[in-house]
Amino acid sequence: MRRALVILMVSLALPGCGFKPMYGADATASSASVMDRMATIDIRPIPDRLGQVVRNALVDAITPGGAGGAPVYELALKVGEEREDVAIRQNASATRANYRMSARFELREIATDKVALTGTTWAETAFDIVQQDYPTVIAQQDAQEKLAVELAEEIKTRIAVFFDKGK
Repeated sequence: MRRALVILMVSLALPGCGFKPMYGADATASSASVMDRMATIDIRPIPDRLGQVVRNALVDAITPGGAGGAPVYELALKVGEEREDVAIRQNASATRANYRMSARFELREIATDKVALTGTTWAETAFDIVQQDYPTVIAQQDAQEKLAVELAEEIKTRIAVFFDKGK
């Protein structure tokens, strides 16, 4: 009974705080325009394998329904990675590594060549290093893919907030 009362109070107070979804099934009219505007972003190719992984995650995050006609914005990224071995055995070989990925992004209006939004984001994870090479390579690739999705979601959120503010 008490739990139901708390849930009722929270659900009644939530609309008063100004919360509204930016995108999704329950999005408002203004948030639908956020998704429409995000569909007009052309994500520039990023060199090397790491760049391809991040770009693919961004395409999936920002334009899941495909491009929305002629691009209005261009998103350029510079991606970097860093690996640090942290758990060292007596024979100087590592058993654990921290893996960090960073991205600097720039959203530019194509028509005016004006920079609309810039930012930097990063994500970090760790993986085990074993004595066989193959499992370690796979663990690092999994970490890379996980961080690429995290970076893509962070960039998507920042762009959505930028569009939602009506800029």
